[in-house]
Amino acid sequence: MQVGFIGVGIMGGAIAERMVEKGYAVLAYDKNPQILDGVCAKGAARAESVRDVVDRAEVVFACLPTPEISKAVATGPDGVAGGSAVKVYMELSTLGGDTAIALAQTLNEKGITYIDGTVVGPAFSVKAGTLGLLAAGPKDAFERVRAIGESFAGRTFYLGERIGAAQVAKVVANAVSYAGLYASFEAVAVGLKAGIDIESLIGIINQGSGANFHTQKIFPAYIIPGRFEGTGAIEIGVKDVKLFLAEASRLNAETPMAKSVSALSVRAAESGPPGRDTMTLFHFFCDLAGVPRRG
Repeated sequence: MQVGFIGVGIMGGAIAERMVEKGYAVLAYDKNPQILDGVCAKGAARAESVRDVVDRAEVVFACLPTPEISKAVATGPDGVAGGSAVKVYMELSTLGGDTAIALAQTLNEKGITYIDGTVVGPAFSVKAGTLGLLAAGPKDAFERVRAIGESFAGRTFYLGERIGAAQVAKVVANAVSYAGLYASFEAVAVGLKAGIDIESLIGIINQGSGANFHTQKIFPAYIIPGRFEGTGAIEIGVKDVKLFLAEASRLNAETPMAKSVSALSVRAAESGPPGRDTMTLFHFFCDLAGVPRRG
């Protein structure tokens, strides 16, 4: 089966490459030709545009950075809605429940089944086989693409037919993740200010109940060796936490923690050039603590 894939950046590229490794013929497109070159070098076929993908593949996945881009790709001129071949379109983006519902309605009117899907885990979890796949939408359509999803995900959560459920679940997970990230970066920076070496700090945190994904995975793989690239832009986190706040507001749920994290994420993003990698958030907290940056 030929599978279309739109948006092959850090996460989308890792997923598309995994599909190729598992034997799928992937037809890929990204507006950045250099990024597209990298995925095609790993075995994907090159598409010339979004329309080229959806005119040639019945099943198409997308992994895009913002809700605005997702809307443009799905419903804009020469977008997915006008495709002559596509029958099932599955987003893997974090775009919020309202956007997912709107896209589903528009595409369904064109005879295209929309599956609200997204992923949980960093890009390196794709290769490790531990990525989580969340999905909501018509059960028969999901079953049609389940095997493809399982080619790149270690665990799949089907959340029923209600479009938007996967988006809510994803922003819930992200709200916890970013709270843990900021808490870990802040605490370690303070420990460094006290003169404790970073390896000892991480070992001590991981010895107790404060151990978390960031202290167990992110610090050893990125922060300690001074690798501050490869995890996506800071602005993605800003967007994700705001989407959580939007879902909580719709549900009339009070979220003081997430509001604090959101305000801090905006402050951190505005403290330097746009587009910086999420790992450079550690620089922000080192600056606040008054300790030298790493890397």
